[in-house]
Amino acid sequence: MDNFRGKEVKGNCSCWCTGTRLYKLPPIYAITDKRISGRSTHLDIVRELASGGATLIQVRDKETPVADLLADLGNCVDFAERRGILLLVNDRCDLALSCNASGVHLGQEDLPPEAARRIMGKKSIIGFSTHTVGQAGRAQQMPVDYIGFGPIYPTRTKQDTSPVAGLRELRGACGASSKPVVAIGGIGLSTVRDVLEAGASSAAVISALMGAASIAGRMEEFLKRATGKP
Repeated sequence: MDNFRGKEVKGNCSCWCTGTRLYKLPPIYAITDKRISGRSTHLDIVRELASGGATLIQVRDKETPVADLLADLGNCVDFAERRGILLLVNDRCDLALSCNASGVHLGQEDLPPEAARRIMGKKSIIGFSTHTVGQAGRAQQMPVDYIGFGPIYPTRTKQDTSPVAGLRELRGACGASSKPVVAIGGIGLSTVRDVLEAGASSAAVISALMGAASIAGRMEEFLKRATGKP
């Protein structure tokens, strides 16, 4: 089953339906990282991102003990719901369900999207990482709402990352996809427009956001660059 019902503005934002709900994919897809940011909780980061205008945030954490992470996620979801922000959990369907998150983002080595959809249900958002045009093409038959594609540029966030894809491959992935494509990997203020103009519906940003002294201020900068607003 495919939950995608069409793109809105390519290279800016996309809308799709999951179950009976309409979702909007923003031009900047923010991803948290406590280590890079130096913040003690993901809630601290989510609050700052929200102040900067983030409307969709993925919580990514592969180090914090599960009990502590679940408590932090619960606080993040409570805050996000009050602010009308979509909050996704990286990798873990069990944690996403336990804290009532908006959805989950899966990697190539995680739970298969078909199994995740059975577990998460029709109303949850499911994203899926791809690294080649072939993977992006195969993802069209999967029950996912959007696909991630990258890394577009070299990145220090993940040590076991796939080879750099570049803008040419990103264009190919966008051309092969009927689903919104989220570009990821080494994207900064100087390159965010390039990935959106290559066809990506959204640009996922980690290091360039998390490494800023003011995460809120940097989020605002990214949104201005992405939308072309002064």
